[in-house]
Amino acid sequence: MDAPQKHSKRFKLVLEFDGSRYSGWQKQDDAKTIQGTLLKAATDLFGEQVDVQGSGRTDAGVHGLHFIAHLEALTDLRPQEIMLKLNKLLPPDIALLDCQRAGARFHARHNCIGRSYCYQIARNKMALHCGHVWTVLEPLDRDRMQEAASALVGMHDFTSFTDRQVIKKKSPLVMIHQCQVVATGDLILVRIVGSHFLWKMVRRIVGVLTAVGKGQLSLADIHQLLQAPATLKEHTAPAQGLFFEQAFYNQDELDQFLTTDVLPPERISFQPDKRPHLSL
Repeated sequence: MDAPQKHSKRFKLVLEFDGSRYSGWQKQDDAKTIQGTLLKAATDLFGEQVDVQGSGRTDAGVHGLHFIAHLEALTDLRPQEIMLKLNKLLPPDIALLDCQRAGARFHARHNCIGRSYCYQIARNKMALHCGHVWTVLEPLDRDRMQEAASALVGMHDFTSFTDRQVIKKKSPLVMIHQCQVVATGDLILVRIVGSHFLWKMVRRIVGVLTAVGKGQLSLADIHQLLQAPATLKEHTAPAQGLFFEQAFYNQDELDQFLTTDVLPPERISFQPDKRPHLSL
């Protein structure tokens, strides 16, 4: 008697990962990536006919808190069985937090209407957590940083905040819904919520805001950067402090996050009274 025929099914995955050892999300032939590692695990579990797509690309060294991907595979396994089996195959620095059936038309990137990133700046040296923060020992004016961050909210041309080759293929116009700067204990946290982000854009925003906090750039400089393209390579924050925080798939979900969610996010916040402790 023939075995029951398996059908291709699509699943929505929620991933958490430490990006320190990886060259970003997107699969590369000559480098270790999150997508490549997940694809290998899925292939080992299901066979060759698998596909994994993410809600966006991340730079090398960037971490993920609630990164959304979708998996398509020929399987009769239940979502919880898939989560258990994939987690056994994945390395310790990549965790599958949730797995749910998704519609055949669901696409982690194409259906995503917004993304949230959070960046951690440490104001004191933290040796045990140096892979998850950018240590800036110079004094930072948080209020000035927030004033500059507010100037970025809205639809703007972010040519200054990416590399020139990127805007040859993509529009530099990006909608920023929210840009917050919050001081908590030994950290300054920067959260940026937008429709999408250009290559290195979040890290350059953080670098520019940090320069404002040091007094190296002014609010007038921020407005000028949005009006006239400039080269900002020297203001690119390092990758290790950046976390892909959340992806949004409908307007209600995005609106609720913007109005109710607060910094610091529980999953990455240090405990100021028990310094240092990273609840990642």
